[in-house]
Amino acid sequence: MEENQVKSFAFYRDYYNLIDTLDFDSKLILLNAIVDYVFKDIEPQLDGHNLAIFNTLKHQLNVSKNKSTSTSKSLPDKEKKKKNHLKIKSKSNENQMKIKRGNKTSFLFYISNLDFYKDRGLLRGKIEEWLNYKTERNESYKEQGFKSLLTQIEKNVKQYGEDVVIDLITECMANNWQGIIWNKLSKTKPNEKEETNSVIRSEITEGGVRFYWEIMLLS
Repeated sequence: MEENQVKSFAFYRDYYNLIDTLDFDSKLILLNAIVDYVFKDIEPQLDGHNLAIFNTLKHQLNVSKNKSTSTSKSLPDKEKKKKNHLKIKSKSNENQMKIKRGNKTSFLFYISNLDFYKDRGLLRGKIEEWLNYKTERNESYKEQGFKSLLTQIEKNVKQYGEDVVIDLITECMANNWQGIIWNKLSKTKPNEKEETNSVIRSEITEGGVRFYWEIMLLS
C-alpha cells in the first residue's frame, strides 16, 4: 500500500508507558502496527492487550495524522506566497533603481546646460561620482534639493576654488558621510585665482607640453 501525506506524528510519554507494560515481542508488533496505521493507513490486526492499547491511542494518532496532513498541504501555498512576496519586493527595488538612474541622467543633462559648469569637466565628473555614491546608499535627490546642491557647490567654488571643493566631496565619500560638510571649508583661505577671468592650463601631447589659455566665464 502506498504511503499517505503524513510526514510525522507525535509520540508522547504516555504512549510509551502503556506499551512498556507489554513483553518484548508484543511491543514490536504494536509499534509496527502504529507506524503502519499512521503512514500507510493500514488498520491493524491485533488482539488482547495490543488491541486495547491501540484503541486507547487511536484517537490521538488520528489527530496527529490530520494535523501533519494539513501542514503538508499548506506548505506549498506558504512557499508560493513567500516567492511572490520576494518577487514583488525585488521588482519594487528594481523600479526604484530605475527611477534613481533616471534622475541622475536628468541631473547630469541639467548641469551640462549651466554656464558655470560647462567648462568644468573635473567638477562635473566629481558631481556624477557623488550621485553614484548617493545611489549606492539608497539615497537620492529631488529636483529642488539637487538645485540647492549645485548652488552650494558654485558658491564654494567661487570662494575657495574648484580643487578644494572636489577634495571635500572626495573626503565626504571616503568617510561615508551622508552629505557634504561645507563647514569644513571655513578654515580654508579663499581662492583668489577663481576671481580672475582666465586660467593657464597645460595639456600633454605627443610633441611635448603645450600651454593654452582657456577663457573662464564667471557668473
